[in-house]
Amino acid sequence: MGMTDPTGVPSKENSPDHSYRAGGLDAPETGPVAGNSSIEWWRGTGVRALVRLGWQETKRLWNGRAPLHDIERRSVISRLFPQGVSRRQFFTRFASLMMLSTAIATFGILADSTAVVIGAMLVAPLMLPVLGGAAAIIMGWPRRIVSRALLITVGATLAVLLAAVISFVVPGHTDPLPAELMARTSPNLLDLGIALAAGAAGAYGQVKRHAADALTGVAVAVALVPPLAVVGITLQLTEWQLALGALLLFLANVVGIVIAAAATFLAAGFVPGRNPLRGHPQIVRGVSWAAIAAIIVVLPMQFGRGNVLPLSDPTDEVTVFVEEYVAERESSSEVVNVAVEVDGGVTEVDVVIASSFAPPSVNALAQRLAEYLSSPVEVRLLIVASETKRATVTP
Repeated sequence: MGMTDPTGVPSKENSPDHSYRAGGLDAPETGPVAGNSSIEWWRGTGVRALVRLGWQETKRLWNGRAPLHDIERRSVISRLFPQGVSRRQFFTRFASLMMLSTAIATFGILADSTAVVIGAMLVAPLMLPVLGGAAAIIMGWPRRIVSRALLITVGATLAVLLAAVISFVVPGHTDPLPAELMARTSPNLLDLGIALAAGAAGAYGQVKRHAADALTGVAVAVALVPPLAVVGITLQLTEWQLALGALLLFLANVVGIVIAAAATFLAAGFVPGRNPLRGHPQIVRGVSWAAIAAIIVVLPMQFGRGNVLPLSDPTDEVTVFVEEYVAERESSSEVVNVAVEVDGGVTEVDVVIASSFAPPSVNALAQRLAEYLSSPVEVRLLIVASETKRATVTP
C-alpha cells in the first residue's frame, strides 16, 4: 500500500504513474483512454486528493473556530429577545416604528421619491425580528421561532393595511403607476442574492458589535417595509398581480435574511459547543425548513415570472420591438408613437403609424408581440396617411 505525506497527497516515490512538475500536476501518461477516461483523469491528476485536502482544511477551520463568549452571547440574546420591562418597550417601539416606516414608505412611493423611500428603509423595524428568528432556529428554540414569526406576520399585516388606507385617502398619485412601485413588483434571483448577503452582514453586525455600523447599509440594501407598502397600495388599486409580485419580494427578502443570518450565527460560534450540529436535531430541522421555504420562494421567481408576474415596465421593450417589426416589413411606414398599459394580465398596446403605402397587418403584429412577451396582448393600430411635400425657394 502506498504511503502519503501529511497533506494526504500521494508522494512522488509511491506514485509511479504520475509525473509532478513545478507549477502543477501532470496527467498520467498511461491508463485507459476510452470509456473510463474521466474517472482515470479524476484519480490520476490528484484532483481528488486536492478536493479531499480542501474539505479537511474546511473542517479544521470549522472545528477550530472560537465559540462566542457567554457574555457576548447573552448580550446578543437580550437585544434579539428582550424580557421584562424591555420586552414591553420593544413591542411598543416596534409598533410605533412599523407605522412610521410604513407611512414614510407609502408617501415616498406615491410621490415616486427614491430619497423618501430610502428614509423608510433606514427605520428598519422588521430587521431585528427577522434576525431573531434566524437565531432561534439555530439555537433550537421553537417557542421563540413561533413568536418571531407571529411578530413578523403582525407587523407585515399592519404595514399592508396602513398603506392601503393611505393610498385610499391620498388618491390621484397612481396614474401612471410610480416607478418606485413598479420596481418592487417583479422580483428575481438577484433580489434573493442581495437578501442573502444582507442577512449575513446583519447577523455579523449583531455578533460583532464593532461592525454594528454595517446595519445601516443592510437596512438600505434589503428593504422589508417598502414591498409591504407596495402590497397595500396595489391591493387598494385591485392590481392583484402587482400585489403578488411585491409580496413575493418581501418573502424572498425574509427567507434570504433568515438563511444567511442562521449560517453566520453558526460560523461565528453563537451556538455553544465545537460542533453544534451534532446532538441537536432541532437545529438541523429548523435549517431544513428554512431551505424548503427558500425553494418555495425561488420556484415562482425563476419559472413563473412570465405567467404570474408582469414585467415592471414593458414600454421600452415593446416600443423597440414594434419599431423593428415595422422597419423590417414596411419601409414606407414609420412608427410615430407607442403606448403600453398592463391591465389584468393583458398588455394593451396602442401604436400610431404614419404610412404612405400598405400598412402592416395588426393581426400579424399582435401575434408576434404575444409570442415575444409570452403573455396575452391587445394591439390597437392607428394609421395616419403620410404625404411628403417639398418646396425649394431661391431668393
